[in-house]
Amino acid sequence: MKPWKLTLGLGAACAACCAIPLIGAAGGLAAVASSLLACADEFLPLAAFLLLLALGAFGLGWWKRRRTQRSASCEC
Repeated sequence: MKPWKLTLGLGAACAACCAIPLIGAAGGLAAVASSLLACADEFLPLAAFLLLLALGAFGLGWWKRRRTQRSASCEC
């Protein structure tokens, strides 16, 4: 990846992230997605890792909630 591409992509992502409270969540996410789409092939491994991390966190939360619900419903 060329340094100017990295700088431009990170700058656009930073500006889009800071603008989220100003333009709303949907517009902010669209801006972040469009800024990362410019260098999609370089960010694909990072995106895959972040997706796996998010899925793992969601699965862990779901498992903990399920476990506490089962232990709370026990009539011991």
